[in-house]
Amino acid sequence: MIIDLHTHTRFGSNCSYLHPEQLAQRAKQLGLDGVCITEHELSWDAEALHALSREHGILVLGGVEVSTDMGHVLVFGLRQPLWRMSSARELRELLNDDGGVMIATHPCRADVFPALTPLEEVSSRELFTLVDAVEVFNGGATSRELDLTCRTVTGLNLRGVGGSDAHALHTIGRCVTVFERRISCEEELIAELKAGRFEAWHRSLNRTF
Repeated sequence: MIIDLHTHTRFGSNCSYLHPEQLAQRAKQLGLDGVCITEHELSWDAEALHALSREHGILVLGGVEVSTDMGHVLVFGLRQPLWRMSSARELRELLNDDGGVMIATHPCRADVFPALTPLEEVSSRELFTLVDAVEVFNGGATSRELDLTCRTVTGLNLRGVGGSDAHALHTIGRCVTVFERRISCEEELIAELKAGRFEAWHRSLNRTF
């Protein structure tokens, strides 16, 4: 099952040009089985997600991209308010209580780790000890950032996912996560992420991890 885990719409992320209807339609056209709307610091209403799923015949799930003191993370399954949540450690504790998952997004961008940063320094980042998986393939990442992330995740023996980080129509589905089992709801998504039954796929480069 092919799911884009990381997308934004203009209804919840002022940096996005995507209308939710466009997102669902395009994902369906591309042959994706599902898409996750992960606005910045904001979660979608469950019924609105179900309505999109029913109308377009594609699984639409919700998550949140949270800006923490250790970087951006995707969160699924958090049942508590996100207001003023900036501590990655506290967020991890809340997710442990709620049974959710946390994924580090675009963790090796150049503004965080400039060129020639030693791999050991990158790998020592505390965020990697708190997450359930790492976004090894991000639709907006450079080849250097992709390679550095893959090397880091391999060295730390972590699992890697893919997400387009789409803010515009042409970037939807550029990077995805391929799950071994069928997923029909957020609870099943979380279970599969925790079980590690998936692989990341950079569709534009035809590269898997």
